[in-house]
Amino acid sequence: MRIIGGKYKGRKIKSLPKRSDTKLLRPTTERVKESVFSILNNYLEGVKFLDLFAGTGNVGIEAISRGAKKVVFVENDKRFCNLIEENLRKLGVERGKYEIICDDYVNALKKLAKRGEKFDFIYADPPYEKGFYTRIVNMVKNFDLLDEDGLLILEEPKNAPFLPDDEKWIVERRGYGTTLVTFINFYPEKE
Repeated sequence: MRIIGGKYKGRKIKSLPKRSDTKLLRPTTERVKESVFSILNNYLEGVKFLDLFAGTGNVGIEAISRGAKKVVFVENDKRFCNLIEENLRKLGVERGKYEIICDDYVNALKKLAKRGEKFDFIYADPPYEKGFYTRIVNMVKNFDLLDEDGLLILEEPKNAPFLPDDEKWIVERRGYGTTLVTFINFYPEKE
């Protein structure tokens, strides 16, 4: 995997070798990542970014490379938490620019809410087959983790799109092969 833009453009980040116990890892493809970050590019300088279900840290590292002030990585697999840390160290990213929470997403979101954290962007790429989308959206909204102008970005399967409680929350949807990326804001502009 390679960083596609910003300060660390062209640098490679490490992934775990493919084994039967890592087969559920489905990294965000370069095509999806490039498209999402071309949309966000002018808005990343100085933001707080949450990379939920971070895996290798691919998405959050891209955000740091493009100017995010702070990225919080949430990943429940200790091997991937260590890998994210290793990738960040190899790039020379300052410790204050990131935090790694090695816990499941429910506990991590509760912890962030308890601290009063708010994010400009939250990127969630959960395992497609687990059906976490409703819970993620509800927790982010109910815990008030997203800045009023912020976006919750969901990577989901195109053949089974998530429908939020209020469809006005959907700012945009874009399809890339079998992947659908949905941009959500809980405070749609009044008509």
